[in-house]
Amino acid sequence: MADWQAQEAINETIFREMNEWAEDEADGRAGLDRAMDTYLCECGDARCSDPISLTRSEYEGIRSGPTRFALALNHENPEIDTVTAENDRYATIEKSFGAASQIARASYPRR
Repeated sequence: MADWQAQEAINETIFREMNEWAEDEADGRAGLDRAMDTYLCECGDARCSDPISLTRSEYEGIRSGPTRFALALNHENPEIDTVTAENDRYATIEKSFGAASQIARASYPRR
């Protein structure tokens, strides 16, 4: 795996951690009954700060797997990301093979 590919996978895991923290904070402030929350795009671009809106159910569905990430539309990198679902607000991608998948699994915050 090229260094840039590993760095993109690491960037995605950092955004995932930030979203996990933001969700915990929102739960503490507003409880669990929110219609929609705003998260950061979890793409591999470290400069990206695009917001994406997900319901709690959508977010939990993505977080149910260690290799899944939520991205703003058209932020996936086809060299290392596989789009598994998409709607008008965000795309779900999966790291399904190689070192990117290993990085995602090793840093999974819900083990």
